Amino acid sequence: MINPKSDYLKLHGVVLLFSITAILGKLISTSTVGMVLYRTLLASLIFGGIFLYKGNIKINKKEILKLLSIGAILGVHWFCFFGSARLATVSLSLVTMSTTAFFTSIIEPLSQKKTIQMKELVLGLMVVFGMGIIFQFEQEHSLAILVGLIGAILASIYSVANVHFTKKHNSITINFFQLSGAFLISLLVIVFRLNSGAIEMDSIKFTKIDAMYLIILSLLCTVLPYLELVRLLKTLSAFSVNLVINMEPIYGIVLAWLVFGTEEKMTSGFYVGAGLIILSLVLNHYWNTPKKPSLAD
Repeated sequence: MINPKSDYLKLHGVVLLFSITAILGKLISTSTVGMVLYRTLLASLIFGGIFLYKGNIKINKKEILKLLSIGAILGVHWFCFFGSARLATVSLSLVTMSTTAFFTSIIEPLSQKKTIQMKELVLGLMVVFGMGIIFQFEQEHSLAILVGLIGAILASIYSVANVHFTKKHNSITINFFQLSGAFLISLLVIVFRLNSGAIEMDSIKFTKIDAMYLIILSLLCTVLPYLELVRLLKTLSAFSVNLVINMEPIYGIVLAWLVFGTEEKMTSGFYVGAGLIILSLVLNHYWNTPKKPSLAD
């Protein structure tokens, strides 16, 4: 039985776990690509174990390649997400990722050959306007903003594609192959950069405390939320999911302030822009909450 209220509550739980991800990404000392490599390796091994345990799961090679490809997009999204946080702050990285809703409001209806809804476009434009203010006041972090926006586009493509996959495959199958795809793209990038001399092996080494953070990142912030997220995409639209995921900056900024303190302090313009983005979430909640029928109905 579909319970919208329960699903939205679970979605907020998923978003809270996602908000911890950026903080862990800044605490871990290994390189961004190395961190994504270890995260996806551990998570894909867990999903692979569940996949093999369940058995009798039929999937053709063409579908496997599609899932691996979307997984590669997810991997590059994570490069951008963590990279943006390391180039600037966790708060800036989280807010730039909020533009995912705007890109989804365009990509989702185009992929389904539907008309773009005006209210979704308005909300998306509010997010873009908010980002414009942030960019104006945070020009020293322009590279971090650009990297974050690229990550947001990739996150949108990932979510829209998964709406299609959830109709054909269960969450274990989807996550196993997609995380494997993210792992493979990470491995390819590392091998290429090592061979080209761009990085050294020391850049992908990790400490004992890193190992603990990576386990938390893989289990609590990847396996658990991604299992639930794929299930939720069966009952909620990609746009609705991404707009609730935009709550991630709110949770994340508060948590980042608690962990990093004044390191996370930004300009007043940043908070004005972030406020516009948060307002778009409030409006979306209002517009998409089913109205209670009156006694006359």
